[in-house]
Amino acid sequence: MKRIWLNAVNLSLLVMLLIPQVHASLDLLAGVEAGIDTNTAMSSVDLDRTQEILSSNDFETKHVWINQHTSTQYQIQLMRSYSYGHYPCLAYQLKIKNGDDVQEKSLDACQHRSGKWISVSPSSMAF
Repeated sequence: MKRIWLNAVNLSLLVMLLIPQVHASLDLLAGVEAGIDTNTAMSSVDLDRTQEILSSNDFETKHVWINQHTSTQYQIQLMRSYSYGHYPCLAYQLKIKNGDDVQEKSLDACQHRSGKWISVSPSSMAF
């Protein structure tokens, strides 16, 4: 059963990475998983900031910013880099704070040929 799931995940990753640039939508951008079930979802400005941080390759810094419109604080810590075939990938921690509510997520993203970082967490993969 585990092998079938891993094959499905690998196939999903391959499909997402091969999507033409014009079809790389906001639905797939790294960070889109943030706050899906709460009112802490990332805005397009937050998603852009996430893209910048992932592209920075700065593993030393905890990158923190606050969305002034939602009063939500985001923190990204790059954990490790790896590759999937020819695609560079990153594992990172995302911490979301809104008031007293704090969420932490371990996420992964791979860089699409367009240069955008695409979410490859199993929870965000869909056919």
